[in-house]
Amino acid sequence: MRLLPVALLTLPFGARAQSVEDGSDAAIGPAETRTILDRVGRDLKSPDARVTALRRGEGAVICGSVDVKNRMGLYTGPRGFVADLSDGFFGRVPDGPELLSPSRMDDYRAMERTRDLYFKACLR
Repeated sequence: MRLLPVALLTLPFGARAQSVEDGSDAAIGPAETRTILDRVGRDLKSPDARVTALRRGEGAVICGSVDVKNRMGLYTGPRGFVADLSDGFFGRVPDGPELLSPSRMDDYRAMERTRDLYFKACLR
């Protein structure tokens, strides 16, 4: 039991637990990987997201998959995401129920932009 407090003291405070699970970060480099992980943490509010399948899309677009936890603490399954580094856009591909009941028109437009950009730049 004495090891537990020592182990807790050695953990870095404020460290992020988002990670690239499959080594695909080598395909885009450390700076862009950090940008993506920061956006996942900020926009998806998921400090323990699992990022996979990072790759370059067309232009300044980065594509990949992300698995985040729901309110019950369970991973929901990987979903695609797209980030346009030229204008700072980031979005996770919406699923059907999200598209059917957006809370605002701006949310709907952002989801449609994400879908369009993902299909055009990532699925080639």
